Amino acid sequence: MKFTILLFFLIVPISQFSLSAQEVPILESKIESDYDFETKKDLWSTCSLLFTDMKVWNNYDEGKRNKLTNKCAELGYSEACEDMWSIVCGDNWTDEGYNIHKLDKQIPFCSVSSALSPQENNNYNHTSISDLSYATAWVEGVKGDGIGEYVEFNFPAQHPRITTIKIANGYVKDKTTWQNNSRVKQLKVCVNNKEFAILNLKDVYAEQIFEIPTIGYEITYRGVTKDGKSYYKYRDEKGNQFKSYNKEIESGDTIRFEIISVYKGDKYDDTAITEIYFSGLDVY
Repeated sequence: MKFTILLFFLIVPISQFSLSAQEVPILESKIESDYDFETKKDLWSTCSLLFTDMKVWNNYDEGKRNKLTNKCAELGYSEACEDMWSIVCGDNWTDEGYNIHKLDKQIPFCSVSSALSPQENNNYNHTSISDLSYATAWVEGVKGDGIGEYVEFNFPAQHPRITTIKIANGYVKDKTTWQNNSRVKQLKVCVNNKEFAILNLKDVYAEQIFEIPTIGYEITYRGVTKDGKSYYKYRDEKGNQFKSYNKEIESGDTIRFEIISVYKGDKYDDTAITEIYFSGLDVY
């Protein structure tokens, strides 16, 4: 009887632990249109010359120029873009752009657990996964597939709410490089050192989008106490308003993406992620 009772008390905590472990959501991605960098290159060069060199502009009659201008617009070309690899155009209008520019420079926006050493002027460190460019990539720097390696983002206090994570999986600068290097199959996401979600990535040459539970709070009021200290009022996802002096909330959020499994590359064990960036509310 004592053995049975003891066994019961052992089983119950284990069962409760299993149930709590299952509460971490497993999220599937939505797929954007496939990358088409190879066919974009020539047209992008033409568009660049068209809008920056009046001699080229004047080489076309009005009808041909209008047709070419329309093609450039369909391509996504804009004078505000640095090059064909730019994810965004214009000044600082995405959530990620906001955080890169507004973040206290004493705290790095992005860090990684390891990185492949630079080769032929290519850098594979943390700067390559947060530069809003498809031409560069973070590549982990340990032997094997990089299981357990991670990239981490630090968001400042009162950052815009994050509702979407976008991932360019693998080294996407061209299809051969993408196939030769390993791509991520699953990522574990931790927010402030707590498991938040598992992301299932597809092995496709395209951007993948994950809709996630909101990270961060809506700010409804900014105030100052009698002794001059600032405070904020927030609204959570359920509509409840609350005032915060909570150090954890006021210190911002840390989001970690840890490699759980990979799709093997044809030639190399190195696992790459070209870009992780964020979208959401409050700054659009």
